[in-house]
Amino acid sequence: MNDPRLFEQIPLFSGMTEQQRQMLADCARNIVCEKGNFLFREGDRADHLLLLLEGMVQLSARGPEGQHTVIEVLYPGDSFLLSAVITRKRYLMSAEVVKSARVLKVPGDELIEMIRHGGDFGLNMMAALSTQFRSMVRQVKNQRLRTTAQRVAAFLLDLAYDQGRGENHITLPHSKKMLAALLGMSQEGLSRTFSALREQGVEVAHNQVHIDSIIRLRRFCGFSNKLDASDRISPKE
Repeated sequence: MNDPRLFEQIPLFSGMTEQQRQMLADCARNIVCEKGNFLFREGDRADHLLLLLEGMVQLSARGPEGQHTVIEVLYPGDSFLLSAVITRKRYLMSAEVVKSARVLKVPGDELIEMIRHGGDFGLNMMAALSTQFRSMVRQVKNQRLRTTAQRVAAFLLDLAYDQGRGENHITLPHSKKMLAALLGMSQEGLSRTFSALREQGVEVAHNQVHIDSIIRLRRFCGFSNKLDASDRISPKE
């Protein structure tokens, strides 16, 4: 049986009552998956909400000619595609474990029944959906309004605010291969872009990045910490 306190680690369930946490603990299933395993594949029916407790998972999709792209990388505390679960649709992406993971599987029917009762729990579900939607809107804006170099610069600035609230030294959270896939380019293309960003005062050595001037890089890519920084961040004014 799962410990109800597990749900206290997950922001999505922060507004739950003790009774609600116990109900979810009773119906949820705890699973462990090794690197390379798939939790679900594109096209599978979304009948469970998955909650990542440990490890790392990437959400990805394939095109008609077999091309592969990473849409999002998930960390402990993240939930998996809530919108597909509560609308009883099929997953539009696949979830692959990239670092050994421990996951809670919550039956979709149980989750929907709890949402029907409303209260803070229902509001939390709406907030989670809104955050995911805003993330997708930012991705579309980046793709359509910024050049490749500007997109990478904006990504680095987002990291800078996340890791150090605007510090000049940051650590890349992924391998260059995964980072390139996440940014929608080849690994060679990412290397060329890093080289081009030297003109903007960006130096990359292995997984360490130094930015000479945050202000200069912001001007280059039109980055706004109020609009472009991820919602997980409390932006500096």
